[in-house]
Amino acid sequence: MDISMENKRALKVPLLTSFLRYNASAYTASICDYGVFLLFLMVFDVYYPIATFFGACTGATIAFLLGRNWTFKNREVLITKQSAKFLLVVLGSILLNTSGVYLVTEYLYIDEKISKILVAICIGLLYNFPMQRYFVFK
Repeated sequence: MDISMENKRALKVPLLTSFLRYNASAYTASICDYGVFLLFLMVFDVYYPIATFFGACTGATIAFLLGRNWTFKNREVLITKQSAKFLLVVLGSILLNTSGVYLVTEYLYIDEKISKILVAICIGLLYNFPMQRYFVFK
């Protein structure tokens, strides 16, 4: 085994540490996401699925920067390669979040501000964390 490969493994953030950091990063990104969502929804009176989209794009940008530089500490890989993988994951996440908020709001009759939070938690834990840890920042 070559030395650089051993060094890369040694630098990998342990699962529990990355999970805790992910949650702190996700919380930060989610606050920004939710703030932009509320801004578009309540100030600019934008239809809630579109407001969800803009919030998700903002949160995704913050999540990428935190994920690369702090959560998973993986700056060895070219940023273009990571950002391309992250973009694929984000597109899936935005689709899941936007459709999830719509479905929960329309069919479970839960206020869009609450459904946004519920759906974001589910997607964050079940989709975003595993995809970021094992695909984007592995």
